[in-house]
Amino acid sequence: MIGQILRAGWTFLERLFQRLFEFFSSLLGGLFQTLFYFLRLLLRPLFIVIALLFYVVYKIAALAISLIALFLSLGKLLMAFIKGIFATLAGFTYTPSTPSNGQWTPIFHNVIDSLGPYQLDKIAYILLFCIWISTAYAAIRIIGSIRNGGD
Repeated sequence: MIGQILRAGWTFLERLFQRLFEFFSSLLGGLFQTLFYFLRLLLRPLFIVIALLFYVVYKIAALAISLIALFLSLGKLLMAFIKGIFATLAGFTYTPSTPSNGQWTPIFHNVIDSLGPYQLDKIAYILLFCIWISTAYAAIRIIGSIRNGGD
């Protein structure tokens, strides 16, 4: 009999605390859910501003990387140009004999081969043709003025 009374008392207390905890959990759960929803609505513009700032930083970094790549390419192009100038200057030699045709060909191939990766070799060939034509035209004018007695 005492066991039944104690079991009944224990069951009563167990159900009482279970109902109290369910009530408080639903009450606090609803309060916290409402609080989180309110904070989410309140802080949404702040999160948007933070996301925009991260996007701007990302775009600035992408621009910086593009500029660094551009400057590296320009540096490589400048180095190829300087290499070509030095190769040209190194090709100037005095020989008392008559020059053979095509003596300058390896020098121009060095310059043009270094411009190949930048796809500027076609432009170099066109400029080379223009230089040769203008040199030939100037030589013809000089020789023509000497033949007529000079000016």
